[in-house]
Amino acid sequence: MGKSLRLALTLATALVASIGPQSVQPAHAQAQQGFQVNRYEPTAAGEWSFWVDHPWYSSMRYFAAGITLNYAHNPLVFGRVSSNGAFTQTTAVIEHQFIGHVDLAGSFLDRVLLTASLPITFLEKGDPNGAGGVRANDNISFGDPRVGLMIRLFGQPYRSAISMSIGGLLWIPLRGLVGGDSTLLPPTGSDQVMRGMPKLVLGGLAKSVMWSFTGGVMIRPEAQIGNLRDPAGQTAGTELQLGAAIAYASFEKRLAIGPEFIVSTALLNGNAFKLDYTSFEALLGLHYNIARILQLGIGGGVGVLRQPGTPDGRVLLRLAYAPMREEKKPDGPRDRDRDGILDEDDICPDVHKGKRPDPERLGCPLGDRDGDGVLDPDDKCPDEHKGNRPDPERLGCPTGDRDKDGVLDPDDICPDEHKGDRPDAKRLGCPTGDRDKDGVLDPDDICPDEHQGSTPDPARKGCPAPDRDKDTVVDPVDACPDQPGAPNPDPKKNGCPGLVEVKGGQIVIVKPVFFATNKDVILAKSFPVLQSVADALKASPQIKKVRVEGHTDNRGKVDYNVDLSDRRAKSVMKWLTEHGIESGRLEAQGFGPNKPVADNKTEPGRAKNRRVDFVITDPPQPAGVQVQDAKTADVPDSPDQSDGKKGKGKKGKKGKK
Repeated sequence: MGKSLRLALTLATALVASIGPQSVQPAHAQAQQGFQVNRYEPTAAGEWSFWVDHPWYSSMRYFAAGITLNYAHNPLVFGRVSSNGAFTQTTAVIEHQFIGHVDLAGSFLDRVLLTASLPITFLEKGDPNGAGGVRANDNISFGDPRVGLMIRLFGQPYRSAISMSIGGLLWIPLRGLVGGDSTLLPPTGSDQVMRGMPKLVLGGLAKSVMWSFTGGVMIRPEAQIGNLRDPAGQTAGTELQLGAAIAYASFEKRLAIGPEFIVSTALLNGNAFKLDYTSFEALLGLHYNIARILQLGIGGGVGVLRQPGTPDGRVLLRLAYAPMREEKKPDGPRDRDRDGILDEDDICPDVHKGKRPDPERLGCPLGDRDGDGVLDPDDKCPDEHKGNRPDPERLGCPTGDRDKDGVLDPDDICPDEHKGDRPDAKRLGCPTGDRDKDGVLDPDDICPDEHQGSTPDPARKGCPAPDRDKDTVVDPVDACPDQPGAPNPDPKKNGCPGLVEVKGGQIVIVKPVFFATNKDVILAKSFPVLQSVADALKASPQIKKVRVEGHTDNRGKVDYNVDLSDRRAKSVMKWLTEHGIESGRLEAQGFGPNKPVADNKTEPGRAKNRRVDFVITDPPQPAGVQVQDAKTADVPDSPDQSDGKKGKGKKGKKGKK
């Protein structure tokens, strides 16, 4: 590569030196009259491009020759420019131009490419009167012959993803050599002074994508065409030329198709990238090699920005003898992946079978579907990547995260509970706690062990409103905050003493419930106390379940007493549901003599044991809650409370159950 680079620099220096003395002119010097108007310069014969170089070398072919036909529409027009910069065409000096380029190319050492091209103008048509002293040439004429040299520095343009070549082009000025105009060398077809262009070419072919980028400087003495005073739009000189191309290309199909883009702009007198001194053309080309011998190309394009020689439309047709070298075929059967399995038997001919071949697919390695480096037969999770922290107990599996909170199980103190929106800073993977289950997290809860209840304290987050008399009616709504009572729908009676009181997990009745003798019929005088129970339940939605319990003393048969007490409890439940209490909030059960609250050996004790209790079961009450202490209730000695058959008690009096 070092020798090639030195050779390329030597040739470029010689090229510049050969044209340098003639091309350096003062800005005020008289410009040369006339120049080659045609701007299209074909690539080397046999290339898979029209204008942007993608050079080939002798590993691909040794020689190519052909012709490129170039039709251009309106390559030279004159007009007027308005004050706002808009151009209005007035004359098509050359409206139709048809040129044939005879192209030759040869390569040696698989590193050097020599090219030559001769343009022949077959047709020029335009305004017969011309304009500004210029008119189309009616005769067949020649353009300036072009010779070129390209040296490959590294890579192969048609086999490598990237390659670099360097070289240059040199044009021989026929009109300057013969010393004037002639029908064969008109002012629009040839220069008077030699011109040249050093060039750098980058390109490659990878996975059917062929690309090229070229950059060069056209070193050219300033020349003018016509005799108009304003040089804008009618001059040529030293300019920067850039090209880019990309194409789909296939050696198997011997085909390439894609666009090419070429931009040129003047470098002298501060005219770079000005509108009248810049051109831009876009081409689309198709190239096909017939039988690996003939190269056919068809293309077309438009001129977007225009200088003299840039048409508004261009059509190209190319035919070249460009034989492609046959690739040397290996002797005997092929084994592309060199795994010992011939291609004709190898299911994976381009992939080595590896150290652990797949027994079910000849010539293929064992699979690794999830791409984690653990082969599928060994992988406990073949469709899931093992991740950054593999599970040491399950080969090929990631460490688990059962609760899907992003904290892996070995680190997660609460592996089965999602850490939630507010993780516990002290317990990795755990949510912040709520011990009293009132919806206020412990760090925010002033009363973390006490449910805030249905009426929270607005001044103390997470705490229930205060209840000084402990009757479950909080002080803000308690009409009697210092006297125990019961909830009541009437705000004036809410929490005030009455026939019932909520305490100790029960709705305690001050008066007993009276029934007809030996029956489950409630006597009317008990309706007020039952209404108070109903009012308390209506005013206490937080009480979700109450069990109505029926009890008797120990006289008579146990089974009879249990049945009677159960029927009486259900009668009370029915009364409450008929007076507005949802049935789902109530349940009833008779216990007979099994839960005494007083001594059954005395008549007063037996009277206290004959009772109805209202026990709150939901929400659950603290352990150790006792049923109503009948000693505190007003229980008259009433014969209509009898539960059993007549019998003699103490002092010969008739006793009733």
